[in-house]
Amino acid sequence: MTHYYDQHLHTHFSYDSEANFTDYLENSTGVVVTTEHFDVANPVSDGKTDAPDYAAYTAEINALNKRYGNRILKGIEIGYYAPKEAEILAYLSDKTYDLKLLSVHHNGEFDYLDEFVADMPFDTIMTRYLAELEYAIGRLPADVLAHFDYGIRLFDVSVDDLKHYEPQLLRIFQKMIDHKLAFEINAKSTHLYGHLPLYAYAISLVRKLGGSLFTLGSDGHKLSHYQLAFDELLPWLKTQGVTELVVFRDGRHEFVTI
Repeated sequence: MTHYYDQHLHTHFSYDSEANFTDYLENSTGVVVTTEHFDVANPVSDGKTDAPDYAAYTAEINALNKRYGNRILKGIEIGYYAPKEAEILAYLSDKTYDLKLLSVHHNGEFDYLDEFVADMPFDTIMTRYLAELEYAIGRLPADVLAHFDYGIRLFDVSVDDLKHYEPQLLRIFQKMIDHKLAFEINAKSTHLYGHLPLYAYAISLVRKLGGSLFTLGSDGHKLSHYQLAFDELLPWLKTQGVTELVVFRDGRHEFVTI
């Protein structure tokens, strides 16, 4: 029987993490999948492309799987940026992953978590971010739409605020469903950025559209965030009508009852 495991996790193969695989392996049982950052033209890195070293990543996983009973799966978090789509597709073309997350982290000028973004007009940021997110879906192969609220994490947003953008959110979620992407409940967003009510609202929209693929990920970059608040989020998801989550292996999904 498959047990649910964290579907959004980073190690030192991501530019913003220093965690090791063993941090997670030695503090858990069962499967560990990491989704390392791949961000082209990253403003956080002065416009450089941050890509995990696939050969080194694969070699380390292979070595550790011999020691830890094949517990590690391969994953990637693809930061979509439209002007560099060809570069993204070229990088992915000869690589295999068990799990691929789709994200929008930046717009070529700034990352949406840059501090000054909080001082910008909310509507300007929200409108731009949602347009980028809507366009990104279906442009490349992926399994999960990650942290739908990434662009507005720095804002104090109510559900009523979000409802002003419901028509666009419905288009995004319908497109997500059409392309068979799962909707991610991101624990960092819900518990560190206080967006749990926004996720309740988003889940209601996804379910209204007939969506049935959901994942839960910590977005962890260090051990203390591994499976962040899962003990609270798993029963909370049931109250939102989500009784099954999906896990991925080589692009295929399997339902796990929670």
